[in-house]
Amino acid sequence: MMSPRLMSVLGSMVAVERMFWKLRELIDGDSSISPEVRETLHAMLDAKLLSAKDKIMSDARAAIDATPGLPRAVRDRAYRSLDFAMKMFMTRTVPPSESF
Repeated sequence: MMSPRLMSVLGSMVAVERMFWKLRELIDGDSSISPEVRETLHAMLDAKLLSAKDKIMSDARAAIDATPGLPRAVRDRAYRSLDFAMKMFMTRTVPPSESF
């Protein structure tokens, strides 16, 4: 079972990812954008998406660190969960509609 905090972090990651995929769809659907510009826009979106995901993870780690009285075992488990989520979301290259 996942903690509510991890569920919130994962929900934020999914929301950010969906937003970026919608932007990609808009770019790809606009025939007035040249292939070169489209490629540049996609590269920019990829960089911004990774940055946004990194920020969410940093904020989640800071929240764990700022939680007073959190037992060491719980803190370690929270960090392991975040590391797993980070690996899952940072390596994803398939649009959400095409996964699973």
